[in-house]
Amino acid sequence: MKKILALGLVLAFALTFSFAAQAHYEYADDYADATYRGIFADGDSIQVNVQFTIEDNTFTNLSFRHLYYGGEDYYDHDEGTFYELRLQHEEALEYLEGKEISAADDLFNGEDVVEEYAEVDGFTAATMRSNKIVSAIRDALNRGPYSY
Repeated sequence: MKKILALGLVLAFALTFSFAAQAHYEYADDYADATYRGIFADGDSIQVNVQFTIEDNTFTNLSFRHLYYGGEDYYDHDEGTFYELRLQHEEALEYLEGKEISAADDLFNGEDVVEEYAEVDGFTAATMRSNKIVSAIRDALNRGPYSY
């Protein structure tokens, strides 16, 4: 009986977390027209730092301030795999130009938004860590305007 109860608790716990992981992020309808900055950090390193402007609840002037992973700063490379990965990430960010804020979630499916650099040395747009871009954007929105 105890084993069945324990198994039931484990199953309930697992289901709770799987549904929580799929929870939809609610974007506001009225972000201030301003410039925003946000980050995605893992451990002690900032991997993605974005900056963008919002005008009438649409993205403009999107850019990376920092793009780093696995000990490599993508902006230190002018050719090769890390350079092409940078271009892949930039293409994903450029997809949002002129789109409404909620379009940020489109980046969860990187293969749907990246075409020119869809595959870079074995890294497909499907495996691109575009969720880090979304996380940095959400961080910026949660922090509020950086400048007006």
